[in-house]
Amino acid sequence: MALSQVATTEESILDAAESCFLAEGVRATTIDDVAAAAGVSRITVYRRIGNRDELIRTVLLRVTVRFLERLRPSLRAEPDLASALTLLVKATVRSARRDDLSLLFASEDRGATGTPIPGATAPLVEAFGVVVAELAAQHRNQFDPSVPPSEAGEWLLRVILSLATIEVDRSPSQVDAWICRFVLPGLVLHIPEM
Repeated sequence: MALSQVATTEESILDAAESCFLAEGVRATTIDDVAAAAGVSRITVYRRIGNRDELIRTVLLRVTVRFLERLRPSLRAEPDLASALTLLVKATVRSARRDDLSLLFASEDRGATGTPIPGATAPLVEAFGVVVAELAAQHRNQFDPSVPPSEAGEWLLRVILSLATIEVDRSPSQVDAWICRFVLPGLVLHIPEM
């Protein structure tokens, strides 16, 4: 089988899985559902992607990377690092709550638990670390050089997971102030008043 055909089959499986997850929910979607939606056999899903957790994890990472790519221009347009990191946190929390990134909380057995599915944490941390590294390079004099961007990405992901799963009634300006007070001090050398 040609390499492009393998990629196309994998992409159609992932497209089908993403559609099924959105339509039926992660917990209700089976490998058989995904296979039928992709027009392939169940064994093809297992051979190309893997088991159900691997399928969920792959779709989660795909959706997250796509989300971060769409967000990058807005992050780059922010006037300072604190504003960019605040936008990263708030936009990701908003997206997770309205289901674009609801897979952040998916688990085969438990549904929405507030913890990523098994094996997803390291690649998610890496994806957020890459974004932080780009922002740190753009705002060189504002990022604490003693903090590795990968660790900053992990910190922000933990904050995002917490904010997305624990609802507290705050106005947008109160959320900004909370992020500036509790989230950014370990990453940003000078936090402007927001």
